Amino acid sequence: MAPRLGMIFDAPPLDPSRSDGRRLLEDELAKPRYAVEPSLWDRFQEWLSGLFNGTGGVGLPSWVFVIVLLIGLAVVALVVVVLLRPEARARRSGDDRGVLDERGVDAAAYRSRAQAAVRERDWDTVVLDSYRAIVSSGVERTVLDELPGRTAHEASLELSRAFPDEGEGLRASADRFDAVRYGHDRATEDDARGVLALDDRLARSRPVLTPLGATS
Repeated sequence: MAPRLGMIFDAPPLDPSRSDGRRLLEDELAKPRYAVEPSLWDRFQEWLSGLFNGTGGVGLPSWVFVIVLLIGLAVVALVVVVLLRPEARARRSGDDRGVLDERGVDAAAYRSRAQAAVRERDWDTVVLDSYRAIVSSGVERTVLDELPGRTAHEASLELSRAFPDEGEGLRASADRFDAVRYGHDRATEDDARGVLALDDRLARSRPVLTPLGATS
């Protein structure tokens, strides 16, 4: 019985005072199992600091740290820009359809819809259907292959090769198409009439066709 009595008398009091309770809590929290594990970011900072302070066995000049930091910031900025692009947001939301996402609609039908939208002053629809008319006309004139899922900027790049003088207008119209369709921007009357005028100019222009087998 003596050992058991000794254990009982050595145990902490069942009703410790405030100071005793605080000390017991501090002792308990000081145990290794309660230690906070450093995060990956903390470990990376510690490793990076060791490189430049020489504690890791290799000392690097401070300008290397600046270069590494700038490269890291550039990569982060690039990722943000890519993820925020309207087409990227559309793919994440499941809307990755191409410009010509309706079957059986030709350039004339798109133009008719665009003109009806002009009368309604629905500039968003004018921008969308006018640009679709441009792309559909390119397919009908064999300037573009019939390619499902083609994006607005892919179409503008291909059309710019056939209509080099209209490259800037095609890129700007593709930007407005994406901004209205995916970015939920509102088109202005100037935006709409700009795409209408581009469609009219392209319809009256002769494309510069690249001979088969030619290389760029």
